[in-house]
Amino acid sequence: MRFFLAASVLALAACASGPPVTSSSPAKLVKTTAPAPIFGSPEEEAILKAVDQFLLAVGNHDTEALKQVMVAEGTTFLQRRTKAETRPVARRPNAEFLKPDPNADPFIERYWSPTVQVRGDIAMVWTPYELRDNGKVVHCGIDAFDMVKLDGRWRVGNASFTMEPDACDELRPSSVSAMRPRDGWKETPNQ
Repeated sequence: MRFFLAASVLALAACASGPPVTSSSPAKLVKTTAPAPIFGSPEEEAILKAVDQFLLAVGNHDTEALKQVMVAEGTTFLQRRTKAETRPVARRPNAEFLKPDPNADPFIERYWSPTVQVRGDIAMVWTPYELRDNGKVVHCGIDAFDMVKLDGRWRVGNASFTMEPDACDELRPSSVSAMRPRDGWKETPNQ
């Protein structure tokens, strides 16, 4: 009798919960009353300073500084695009960037016209950039950073970027004064 009662309750619960959800079931859009992300928030400059610190640490191969501004458990995605080919997206754990490399060649990576979206302690930064090595432009592209505020400081949680040597003319700003970060590079002086 107990078995029959338990089986009946389980069968009734299964019927009441609706049809099973499978991977082929269409997703349902759930509307929320949450406000949209904030553009131009008071946090924007703090977020961009964290991006500046991140790019200086990466370009200068300063692993100690990088540990302060990057989430080691995050991921970096990159894609090389030229007029001739588009390579598949590659994935690297952020922890790989934290390994010292005494033979690394410093470079300069500057960005401009960032779009910043902020909601609470999560933010997104989307921006064109230029990478220079030994005084020469190597490529340009788009940087996209998932930012997270941990222990009161903004950090790069995940990063994505394109490497597009053919896109510099299209992406470059009209004046280098729009580029940041301006100072702090170990490589050649800003031009």
